[in-house]
Amino acid sequence: MRFIFGLLLGAALGVSLGLLIAPQPGSETRRALQKRVQGGQEAEEEQDL
Repeated sequence: MRFIFGLLLGAALGVSLGLLIAPQPGSETRRALQKRVQGGQEAEEEQDL
């Protein structure tokens, strides 16, 4: 029981800290991730040729 509580507490603290020290707004982060995913897909398509 203590392990589960510690796990949940650690996860909550990690998410909270991540939101507080995020270097950019969420919309910019999502846009950057989308570009990375699209870039990875394009690189994968090039390798298939």
